[in-house]
Order: sequence, then structure tokens, then C-alpha cells
Amino acid sequence: MLRKPLTHFQETVQHPHHSLGFLLLTLIFSIVFSPLMIDYQSIAGTVFSALMIASMVLSLQALTEKSPRLRRWLKVTGIAIVVLRLLAEHSISPPWLPLFTLIASMLFNLGMMVMLMGHLFSKQPEMEKLLAAINFYLLTGVTFSYLYLMTNLFSPGSFDMPAQSISSWPDYLYFSFVTLTTLGYGDILPLSSLAQSLASLEAVIGVLSPTVMIARFVGK
Repeated sequence: MLRKPLTHFQETVQHPHHSLGFLLLTLIFSIVFSPLMIDYQSIAGTVFSALMIASMVLSLQALTEKSPRLRRWLKVTGIAIVVLRLLAEHSISPPWLPLFTLIASMLFNLGMMVMLMGHLFSKQPEMEKLLAAINFYLLTGVTFSYLYLMTNLFSPGSFDMPAQSISSWPDYLYFSFVTLTTLGYGDILPLSSLAQSLASLEAVIGVLSPTVMIARFVGK
């Protein structure tokens, strides 16, 4: 019964603009609903994370036709994230496992950003480039959230947040997008020099990225 709809869905995401649109919806869904998780390291959080990673991997086929190595890299890191998250649910999982999950997540997002950057500067229709630019912007915010969390794990007290564990990632995701969009509510503050440098860098990227993208499209 489900074979025909699934086949139709797979055929749909084979088109680059459909894949980019599907990736955009996945990112928006992840960004909006991740902070609603009471405990991101719970079983529900693991299932949610696995579904988001699987959705992103589904969009790779049409976007990495000319980059098989990058496709393999993204699939391997994506599978690694899911496996590590599942292992972390075990009661006797080693303490370093959450850190490796964080590193795998960051590498996966960086690979996605490289893929989108290549698509953005290729000879593709303008609509596809626009979708690639939006996805790149959102992935920038997600990637910086991992950098902030890693900073606070290695240097506790880098942010004025009571929680410093992997389960507090949605808080860093919120702070990242507040910084990327230069809203700066001030409810979360970077305290260490490294945290302040990362926040400044993200704010600069948040201002320059739309400017560069608009100039590129208007120039054409």
C-alpha cells in the first residue's frame, strides 16, 4: 500500500529544486520544533533527530550527482549521527559518546553547506540558487549552535546558561539564530573570549550573507 506513494516521493525529490524545497521544509521544521523538546536526549528527541537526518539524506541524490565523494561523506556522517544517538540512549553508554555525536552533527552540516555553496555558484536556474542560498543561511545558524555548545562543553561558563550538556542544544540553537539575525535579545550572553568571537563572526555572516546574495541576484 505504501510502496506507490513512497516511489512517487522518491521520484519527486530527484529534481534539484524539489530537493532544495524539501530540504528547506526539513530545516524549518527542525528549527521550529527542536526547542519544544523537553529533553532533546530523550527517546522522542532521538527519533526526531533521526527523522530530520533521514529527510536531509533523502534530498542528497539530486544535489550531489557531480559530487559522489561528498554524497558518501554526508551519508556516512548522517548514519553515524543516528547510530550514535541510539547508542547514547543505552544506560551504559560511554561518557564521550555525546561529544562524538556533536562532532558528527557538525561535520554533517558543514558537508551540507559545502554542497549548497557549490550549487549556488553553479550554472543552475535562479530559483534553485535562491533556495540553495536560503538553505545555506539556515544551516549556518544550525552549525554555529553546535560550535557554541562545543565551546561551553570544553570551557564551562562560556555562556550564562545553567545547562552545559548536549541535551541543552535547543537553547544554543535559539541563541545562534538570535545572533545570526542580529536580534540580540540579551537573555543569553557569551562570556568567554572564544564565545564572544564566535558570536561576532556569526553576526557578521548574518549581515553579509543576505547582502552578498541579493547583490548576486540583482547583478544578474
